[in-house]
Amino acid sequence: MDMRCLCQQRAILGESPVWSAAENAVYWVNIPGKKIHRTNPETGRTRAWSLPARPGMIALRRKGGLVVALEDGLYGFDPGSGRLDRLVGIEADQPDNRPNDGKCDVAGRLWVGTVNITDGSRPTGSLYRVDPDLTVTRIESGLRVPNGLAWNPTNDVMVHTDTRAGIVWSYAYDAKSSERLAKREFFRFDRGKTGGVDGAAMDAEGGYWTALFGGGMLIRVTPDGRRDRDIPLPVSQPTMPAFGGTDMKTIFITSAARNLVDEVLKSQPCAGGLLALRVDVPGHEVYPFCG
Repeated sequence: MDMRCLCQQRAILGESPVWSAAENAVYWVNIPGKKIHRTNPETGRTRAWSLPARPGMIALRRKGGLVVALEDGLYGFDPGSGRLDRLVGIEADQPDNRPNDGKCDVAGRLWVGTVNITDGSRPTGSLYRVDPDLTVTRIESGLRVPNGLAWNPTNDVMVHTDTRAGIVWSYAYDAKSSERLAKREFFRFDRGKTGGVDGAAMDAEGGYWTALFGGGMLIRVTPDGRRDRDIPLPVSQPTMPAFGGTDMKTIFITSAARNLVDEVLKSQPCAGGLLALRVDVPGHEVYPFCG
């Protein structure tokens, strides 16, 4: 299997890879390091921008640049100047929370979850929708570690999980109204045995690819909930996959070096870095934020 380590930055918690076709590059974040990175997959050259707070996630922005969810809200980010512009606050009343996993739907609405930064077992997190007019709507509360967000190729199914709950759910999704409708169990996982479902990406056939944090594995789940592919990784803490490349058949995978002792770090030189894996099915389009 064609797998490479593109960048060995030793991020404590690398997350949220985003493919920019216009720049032929992958953006990703180091949450505790308060940085946005941009890596050229051909050369491995990586540029970093420092941020004033921890970034939970990033997404492309239709008007250019990125949006980044920092601890106090959503910001526009211009890679050319390094400038941040505050767009809207999220959870100003929850100082112990920060944004976590997030993505945009086909209409350019940003969906983003929040997690407790002092105790991940506390159900203080929520799932929000940020519309292009910057209206913020709480969709669900009582979450611990919201993760695994993705939509199928026809944009009528939304997939989401709480990593600590052990169940990935799918919802019938109305892209016009942005409503989550019928909820059903998609598949189960045992976080203690196999690692927990973290970030996810969807391929053009409706296959759901997710990183098992603590399990050192990237898996693919078919639309009917069958786990049909297990790909061992050279890191024990993969965090999120994202499709990219000119043919959308490369999966970029962020990872973490969090709480790994020196002996383990020596045996995992790519831990905290960015991996690239070639696959035989292209990825489903990931949409930019329209706000």
